[in-house]
Amino acid sequence: MRIAVFHPGAMGSKLAAQLVVAGHEVHWVPEGRSEASKLRADEAGLIGSPFAGAIEQADVVPSSCAPQGAVDIAKQVGTAGFAGLYVEANPLSPMSLREAQSAVPRATFVDAGVVGPPPTGGPSPTHLMLSGTAADRVAALWAGTAVTPMVVGAEPGAASAAKSSYALYNKGKAALAVLAFQLAEKHGVTEALVAQQTRADGGSLKDPALPDQLRSVAWRWGPEFDELAETLDNAGLEGDAARALREVWTKLT
Repeated sequence: MRIAVFHPGAMGSKLAAQLVVAGHEVHWVPEGRSEASKLRADEAGLIGSPFAGAIEQADVVPSSCAPQGAVDIAKQVGTAGFAGLYVEANPLSPMSLREAQSAVPRATFVDAGVVGPPPTGGPSPTHLMLSGTAADRVAALWAGTAVTPMVVGAEPGAASAAKSSYALYNKGKAALAVLAFQLAEKHGVTEALVAQQTRADGGSLKDPALPDQLRSVAWRWGPEFDELAETLDNAGLEGDAARALREVWTKLT
């Protein structure tokens, strides 16, 4: 298969690298990208191509980026007339997902969500949630790699819901830990808080440097919580809970 990817970040570059491992020809568009992106693309074995050429000859376009850029990428790909498999692998709300799908009317649309760390073959699995009529075809692309595809539904939306459910728990827990460390620091009791790491539910309290460590991802986790809030609203649940936690990331940026 010939595949075109965009914005090879920490996750997207590793997903693309596994496609190379599986024997696919994977192109990317280096124009306007940073030196860090170019380095990641080189390490992943990606082939640099102009946008028009990459899209024209691609069979598959997986989109994995920060959620605030997902719909724009879909619009660019759709405007270019792409008619292959489009894999929307960004953490999006139902409304944003529908907007992305409508932007690629000629493509076969597959909803996807990544749960876990970038795939490196380590002990923690990287699950690629997939839903849509062509989900099985997309799952086959990563056969024999460090990515574990999981087909979770026949219609777009199921994969995003699976991703959102875990992200709400995992990143919500991280946001609460950041708040806990900030509160403890204000009162000079950080050592007492860290001492609670020995409890069964205290794993997030091991390192008081956690707030500073998470600054590097706050710029994209914040918009992800915007999408989570809309997802909860759409399900008739408490979207305001995600909006409140979003403020933690806002203040870290």
